[in-house]
Amino acid sequence: MEKVLLPEKIIDEALQLLKGKAKVVVLDDISEQAIINEVHDAFAIILRSRAKITSRIIEAAPRLKVISRTGAGYDNIDVKAATQHGVMVCNLPGVNSVSVAEHTIALMLALVKQIFKMDNYVRNSQWHKRNELIAEEMAGKTVGIVGLGKIGREVLVRCKAMGMNILGYDPYVDKKYFSYNDVQFCNSLEEIFSKADIVTLHVPNMFETRQMVTKRLIDLMKPTAYIINTSRGEVIDQDALVEALKERRIAGAALDVFHKEPIEPDNPLLILDNVILTPHVAALTKESGVKMAVEAVKQVIEYLEGRLPKYIVNRRELNLE
Repeated sequence: MEKVLLPEKIIDEALQLLKGKAKVVVLDDISEQAIINEVHDAFAIILRSRAKITSRIIEAAPRLKVISRTGAGYDNIDVKAATQHGVMVCNLPGVNSVSVAEHTIALMLALVKQIFKMDNYVRNSQWHKRNELIAEEMAGKTVGIVGLGKIGREVLVRCKAMGMNILGYDPYVDKKYFSYNDVQFCNSLEEIFSKADIVTLHVPNMFETRQMVTKRLIDLMKPTAYIINTSRGEVIDQDALVEALKERRIAGAALDVFHKEPIEPDNPLLILDNVILTPHVAALTKESGVKMAVEAVKQVIEYLEGRLPKYIVNRRELNLE
């Protein structure tokens, strides 16, 4: 029976699908060495977001055929090394789009409506501060959506339903699939950042997007504007963002992702009162958690039973077209 290695446990409902089909080994240590110690005879790895599959791990796994991610992102896998060793890297594009979009909207509303500040007023007997009128309306606000893939489009639909004006930037999408009544495309990030009341980021972590949000772009934002990031922490120049928040040059930010995760205890973001922080949970709802784990397991089962999985990141490089 083939061995399937899990650096982190997934839900039992998904694990049950492998019963009788594979020997499942779940680790309690996600370090590189711990994975190397167990991967030598593994046929497949089912991977969540914390563990990293490095070239050393892949080189230590001569029988490895499949690495299956429980989500869309695969920046914790050395895809080049996997391809060189004939290992398929599978992901699940779109499986958590609704969850991430809803989390983005929740953060957007929390910022604009000043939910956390209001909660603090009640808890600290400052009821009179309700008259400060610091909350705002979403309707009529301009949101700039950077990245109009599956998640960005889900965010667009929800923003449109709230009566917002929508700007979009994505040099990779075919604009003919979008109605001008729904979104006005911008030709540059500069245009998005200078015009939007809220900027929300929905791009993958790749060479072209790392540190994409520079100090210069942040400096273009209105002093009343907010920025939201539910994509990857590496996309934003964190030092520039921290300075802008400290100096109140922008109104606030909401971040679900960070340069280092878990966030370091001395990260300056933790002491700012105009930023909302969540622990990389945008995709982690009860519903999506089940679906991501089950679908990642099914991709491994597909290959075990002699079929190609549906979503193979390095399909072309492995000549599996």
